[in-house]
Amino acid sequence: MTIESWTGTYESLPLGAAESSSQLVDGAAIDAFAGAIQSFNPIHMDGDWARANTPFPDRIAHGVMTTALMSRPLVQFCERYKIRTALLSTSSKYIRPVIAGDTITTVIRLVEKIDERKRIRFEIESTNQHGDVVMVGEMLEQAL
Repeated sequence: MTIESWTGTYESLPLGAAESSSQLVDGAAIDAFAGAIQSFNPIHMDGDWARANTPFPDRIAHGVMTTALMSRPLVQFCERYKIRTALLSTSSKYIRPVIAGDTITTVIRLVEKIDERKRIRFEIESTNQHGDVVMVGEMLEQAL
């Protein structure tokens, strides 16, 4: 396997640059994520249970699944600017549940460059198909 040589630099990254992606979070996606992390709470796995025991109309996605949706726009960002990064930290605040069947759009925006260590900080916002914010957060990346 040949790895493409990327020539982007930390210095060339523009503040305010953003990327976004959308993903349907349906039952199959929730099932796959639950299997990957071995977390099978009925609120995530059983729509009938969720309707009978919670205020939600169906099962909900794991919060960390919503956070994980930041990965795709980050990959797009790195591809656009031909730079490689390593994740250092994330933080997420869940505003609304992601209900099975929601389409989530995640936007990342470069808001800070920390020159002494070549680190970059992104703000994250995820919304559902109705435009409701479901999560806000940030991530810190090391430019390589």
